[in-house]
Amino acid sequence: MNKRTANSPDLVRKRSGTKAFEYHIDYLPEQTREIIKQRHYKSLIAQSPAQPVDESVKRSTAIKSRDEPAIMRQCPALLERKVQALNDQQKQIADTRMMLAQEVVRLQQAGMTRIAAVTFIVASMSQRPAHCPKPCSAPAR
Repeated sequence: MNKRTANSPDLVRKRSGTKAFEYHIDYLPEQTREIIKQRHYKSLIAQSPAQPVDESVKRSTAIKSRDEPAIMRQCPALLERKVQALNDQQKQIADTRMMLAQEVVRLQQAGMTRIAAVTFIVASMSQRPAHCPKPCSAPAR
């Protein structure tokens, strides 16, 4: 490692409080990098759930279905009416979908692509963190 980083001192640093050195992840072998990334992503999922993202709302006279969530954020009474119309299974499914979407966003912010994040979450579903709701069965159609 010292030979590989000899010409780039900014890619290696002395670890504070020890005699050890820390190397930039790009100088590690590919297999080691992948293992480190997977551990990092698993630790992100094991942490508490992501916080909701606040989006600005566009003002318009006609309400389009794509604008409905933004309008409901502005008017809690509309949201409450919609939520009360859902049965318990629909609420559980909606909560699970929102949690999965938040986890995908969190993994994207950590450097994964959206497809890689979804694939990673699906592959790790057997190791569900404690804060994730129990899986629910899909409604019969």
